[in-house]
Amino acid sequence: MNISQNICPVCQESNKLGAIICGHCGTALEDLFMYPGVKTQKTDLPVPDSLKGWSIDEAAVPDKGIAVYLEGESNPVYIDSKGEFVIGRRAETTASVPEGMFDLSPMGGYARGISRRHVIIRLTEYGYEILDLGSVNGTWLHNARLVPHKYYPLASGSHLRLGSMRLFVVYQPLAETKQRP
Repeated sequence: MNISQNICPVCQESNKLGAIICGHCGTALEDLFMYPGVKTQKTDLPVPDSLKGWSIDEAAVPDKGIAVYLEGESNPVYIDSKGEFVIGRRAETTASVPEGMFDLSPMGGYARGISRRHVIIRLTEYGYEILDLGSVNGTWLHNARLVPHKYYPLASGSHLRLGSMRLFVVYQPLAETKQRP
C-alpha cells in the first residue's frame, strides 16, 4: 500500500507523511499500537439516498429509549436506555453479550469496522449524547467525524456512521431536559 498523503481523520487537512499530530487541529495522526503501514486516507462518504428516504414509524418508538435503524435492515432495534449503553461488538471468545451493550456482531460488525467498545450513548439532563471511545475506524455524526473521548449532542433523527456501518437514531421528545448553556 503506497501512502501519498497523511490526511487528518478529523479536519481532513493534508499533513507531512511523518507527522504524528495534525498541524491544523492537533489530532493524533498515528496510533502507536497500529501496524505502521495503515493510515486513514479519506473519509468523506455522503449519506446515501437510501437513508434519506427511510420511513420511520414514530408511534413505534418507545416512550423511553432509542430506536436504532441499521442500513439494510427494515426493522429497528429498540434500546431501553437506563442512563447509558455501549454500541460495539462482543469479543469472539465471549459467548454472552455484556449488559448495557448493543452488540453489532450479528450484523457484520467485525467486517464493517466496529470496535468492541465503539461508542457510548448516554442520557443527561440536556438530552442524549454520544462519545467515540477511541474506535479504530471512527464515528461520524451527520458526516462530521467525532473527536474521540469528547461528548456530542445526539438529536433524534441523527445519522451515524460507525466504521462503515450506517445507523439512524430516533427517540421520543424528552420532556424533562434543560437547555444547554
